Amino acid sequence: MAFIDLHIHTTASDGIFTPKEIIHWAYKKNLKAIAITDHDTIDGLEEALEEGKKYNIEVIPGIEISTNYNNLEIHILGYYIDYEDLSLHKWLSQIRISRYIRAKKIIEKLNNLGFKITMDEIINIVGTGTIGRPHIAKALINHNYVKDKKEAFEKYLGKGKPAFVERYKITPIEAIKNILHHKGVPVLAHPGLINNNDFIFIIEYLINNGLQGLEVFHPKHNYDVEKKYYNIAKKYNLLITGGTDYHGDLINGKPILGNLNINEKYLKPLKLRKRINIGV
Repeated sequence: MAFIDLHIHTTASDGIFTPKEIIHWAYKKNLKAIAITDHDTIDGLEEALEEGKKYNIEVIPGIEISTNYNNLEIHILGYYIDYEDLSLHKWLSQIRISRYIRAKKIIEKLNNLGFKITMDEIINIVGTGTIGRPHIAKALINHNYVKDKKEAFEKYLGKGKPAFVERYKITPIEAIKNILHHKGVPVLAHPGLINNNDFIFIIEYLINNGLQGLEVFHPKHNYDVEKKYYNIAKKYNLLITGGTDYHGDLINGKPILGNLNINEKYLKPLKLRKRINIGV
């Protein structure tokens, strides 16, 4: 039996490993296919696709869009997105600019709290990736202001904390429509993490606006959560996907990449939906 992992982040956003390194680990884990789904960016896709050819690993071009619905953070995954479309690049550049502006405001708040952190430091940490709060957390760790990312978010960067700044609010519908427009397949990421009693209403609302799948398998979904969203996906005729949401975590020196052992059988319906979406 072959396995897949359809939720992976690289240094193009807030992952630890480069796209090339991700492919090497996927090869060592004997994965048949992976999806690169960096936050609000497609910058790591070409490197991953090229490296995947060398190791005979299917690389699905993807993205994870951070959105907001009634003050709920909702992430939308886009699979098989047309990453060469210039209009997609233009839309994502607007998101990237908003992320930069947000980071500057966070740094200003941290400076007012007495932390000596500069925007140049953050840019050096980010490199060619897309800036986010985890990069600012890394700077706080580097200065020994906090011991780890968890403390950084709990004390300063999380919602309601002294240095928190609201993100530019993209709606999940905007994300879904853009993914569909660029020939992708929109899937709701880790639905079990959406803390709201009206989750069925939200899912139905998203389905009515083009959502095509649920990420059923995720490290933070226990068996009961998996079962619940598996049944919901079946009820609404949605695609079932899954992935480790890998950012670089290690267990005994080895990445957790691929550790969910997701059966390759979930890939075929995803491919079929892609073909339907583009009219092939």
